[in-house]
Amino acid sequence: MRNPAFAKAKDILNAVADNQLALVAALLLEAAIRHFSQHSQSGLDYLLISVQLLAESAPLMLAHYVGCRFAGRRNLVAAAIWCSGFVLYPILLFTLASYVPAYASWSLFSGQGWILLTLASGGYGLSRWLARRSGTARFQLISRLFSLNAVLLLLMLIWAFFCAAIFASYDDPVRNQPLRAVIDSEAVIVNFKMFLMYLWQFLLLGSAVLLLCWVNRYWLIRKLLAQKGVFAYVAGCLISIIVLTPLLGSVVLSLPMNIAEFTFLPSQDHNIFAADNFRFCFFVLLLSAPVILAFERQQQEKALAEIAQQHSVTELQLLQQQVNPHFLFNTLNNLYALTLANSAQAPAMVMQLANLLRYTVYDGQAPRVTLAQEVQYLQDFLALQSIRSADKCQLSLTWPEQAERWQIAPLLLIIVLENAFKHGVEPSQSGCHVELSLTVENGWLHLHCSNSVPDNIRQTAAGVGLENLRRRLSLLYAGKHSFSSAMEEGVWCVDLTLELEPC
Repeated sequence: MRNPAFAKAKDILNAVADNQLALVAALLLEAAIRHFSQHSQSGLDYLLISVQLLAESAPLMLAHYVGCRFAGRRNLVAAAIWCSGFVLYPILLFTLASYVPAYASWSLFSGQGWILLTLASGGYGLSRWLARRSGTARFQLISRLFSLNAVLLLLMLIWAFFCAAIFASYDDPVRNQPLRAVIDSEAVIVNFKMFLMYLWQFLLLGSAVLLLCWVNRYWLIRKLLAQKGVFAYVAGCLISIIVLTPLLGSVVLSLPMNIAEFTFLPSQDHNIFAADNFRFCFFVLLLSAPVILAFERQQQEKALAEIAQQHSVTELQLLQQQVNPHFLFNTLNNLYALTLANSAQAPAMVMQLANLLRYTVYDGQAPRVTLAQEVQYLQDFLALQSIRSADKCQLSLTWPEQAERWQIAPLLLIIVLENAFKHGVEPSQSGCHVELSLTVENGWLHLHCSNSVPDNIRQTAAGVGLENLRRRLSLLYAGKHSFSSAMEEGVWCVDLTLELEPC
């Protein structure tokens, strides 16, 4: 059984890591850009830049984490927290840099870093929003927009935008290589026409690389590798490199930003048949292949997971149907016995049965109910059974406090009680006992049930119902429960612990 405190701490760490992953990536990218711009080869310099950027960006990262925690429950509070970190805090820093030259010369927090962190935060929020709507038709449409092709296209657009902005920040950037990878927003605005001119040319450069990736994905991998094997794939790669390299090189040479002494070909000259150009094409195919294969495998695994989930849902429905007839059969047997005896308790028993069936038919078909509803169901069941067993059975009951705060899958706990009465109370000719204890501690439900068992049925005290319960727990609470049942000195004991969900 998992330790609840350890499991909770682990879950919190996993949640923080998942929440901050995109922002850490954006921060390290900004640190790498800064380090590259300084033309430094020192690892210590890169570490210091990263630590300083982390310190300056900490309020943004904290606002992102806290805002995401409130999102969905208190949207206005979440929006206010997010804006305080991503709007007010950067304004404060930029204002401070404008009036305090010493701070401006020290600070590494810039508009570029702010944009990267904001994009990372927005991307994380969008991914969570899509995950919550994964089953809707709108999600299916949006998921297509965020396919591998869309992501590659978006990355190409971002790359082209940043390259164009960097070039527009300098006079005659082609002849003044290498450039610092820093964007001067004022220069971009002043030279906006130059920015647009560079933008369409970098877009064309990026499109040439995308074309190679698409050829690799749709023809080389899907057609040749998947259908004809490795040899055909290698031959197709060779043909693609030989044919496409000079064709795409001719397109690149037609760009106006090429000059006599420098071009944007990988060979940096005017020879479209240079070896560097063929090597670049080869490396694009080589590097894109594992990414494409990984994505294709993920898509296949996603399809298989959906099939498995549908199978699990179908199996749960079948198991649920096994519970209801078994309980109804036992209860009708009890009612039949009372009517034969002309018992005055029969009408009350019919009413109790109606209440139980109402819960089974309606609430019991929901994916989750409150623990308070499930406890009430158990209490109604015990009241119904007490009519039949009369004074034969001694009950010892402990119920949880504040059960309305938690959710649980319906009709799980009743199986334990049904088993106790079927194998312990009903066959007994003399006194018997059932002890049931339900407690909640730190979000974990602890159930202990013990019942006396007559000697003649001790070998079958577990019953089919408990095996049903084991299977349902493995489907509904995989890795979040423990279950045991065994005979101990003539008493059948069942212990169940599972992690509840807050309402």
